Amino acid sequence: MSEPFAQGEDHPACGICPSKRLPREAFVVYDRPSWECPFDPADGYRYTADRTPACVHPHKVGLEPDRIAPPPKDAPAAEPEATPRRRRGWLPSFRAR
Repeated sequence: MSEPFAQGEDHPACGICPSKRLPREAFVVYDRPSWECPFDPADGYRYTADRTPACVHPHKVGLEPDRIAPPPKDAPAAEPEATPRRRRGWLPSFRAR
């Protein structure tokens, strides 16, 4: 197996970056985090849909991105909060006599 792309303890790549464990030809580089390469909590790495390891911080590894992340998906429209109703009129006051 080839040497990892990012070598040395002082390399600014993230601890989970595939560049610290794989050669350059074994991972893709996105220009930023994206829903196209989600974090897999089972092993702690990011992957594309076909399970190719993905780096999302090209500036930290010193590479040009080879994939451009699509725009974020639109969040579903939040339902407006119900406004509290105002009581009409005055309530009688209860005083101790």
